[in-house]
Amino acid sequence: MSDADVFADRSRLMADLDMIEIFRWYRMVFAERMVSASDAQDEELFATLRLEATYQLAEFYYVLKAREIQSESQIRMLAELHNGYIADLTRDQAKMDRLGLNKDRLLNAMFTADTLPRLLQNWRERPGAFDQSNLARLLAIVMSAETCRKVVVACADVGFLLRERTSYGTIIIVSTGRLESILGGCLREARQRIAGLSGELQPKEP
Repeated sequence: MSDADVFADRSRLMADLDMIEIFRWYRMVFAERMVSASDAQDEELFATLRLEATYQLAEFYYVLKAREIQSESQIRMLAELHNGYIADLTRDQAKMDRLGLNKDRLLNAMFTADTLPRLLQNWRERPGAFDQSNLARLLAIVMSAETCRKVVVACADVGFLLRERTSYGTIIIVSTGRLESILGGCLREARQRIAGLSGELQPKEP
């Protein structure tokens, strides 16, 4: 479809503009509902909650729950798929450049013979639990390890995550379920609004 074709049908164009409003509403209301649901009332924390990285974290936990990733074998498969995607990406310099990533960051994000057992052990002992460094690996495509730490700390401070230090000196992260529920509610409402737009564009019965 050419650029001219995109603007040719006014009724569809108006629906496209409505879609922009839905996208804006979705992200705005997600941020608002996070702030409203927070246990702590702190503007500095709220500034972190509004970051794109916090949305990416919420989306990650939402997909885990929606896909019903619960067993050790499932989390192993997730790690293997993650490693495969990272390996493919390291061979595509143009894509790395577009995403603003470098090979060292990507290689550090892969699960190795040292880090994969810890990922599986944490999940086996407590389904849903990630070592903070392993959570950062899974999110390395969309945020740095330091940004992940910052967002996780903020989400723990407002009650969306549990963040616990183990006797081994590692930090375990577990979702309370609130973050992904907020995102899921916003997503459902946005989809219903989009479905309403689609219905408006269907041919009318004679």
